[in-house]
Amino acid sequence: QMSQHQVHAVQQLAKVMGWQVLSFSNHVGLGPIESIGNASAITVASPSGDYAISVRNGPESGSKIMVQFPRNQCKDLPKSDVLQDSKWNHLRGPFREVQWNKMEGRNFVYKMELLMSALSPCLL
Repeated sequence: QMSQHQVHAVQQLAKVMGWQVLSFSNHVGLGPIESIGNASAITVASPSGDYAISVRNGPESGSKIMVQFPRNQCKDLPKSDVLQDSKWNHLRGPFREVQWNKMEGRNFVYKMELLMSALSPCLL
């Protein structure tokens, strides 16, 4: 099944690029119900832990790719009276959807590699 193949490709790409797999499922029970097959999903974190990419891929619903940015990069987050200590600023913020059809790349794997590279720290 193509949706499982793409999620497995993200898992292998994460291993090669030093990303950590946070969750993986070949049978996601969340989101739109697929009439044929099951949706698959994976969430990976960048080597620094600042970013996370979540991929949900279904045979009918297609791919949905979300990126979670560091809290300090999210300008539109409301200030909270509950979170007083600055240590909570190190948590990641909400997920934002990637416009996958506008990404450069010939196929799913090339696009995912480009996204992971852009979110990985430069170690020069």
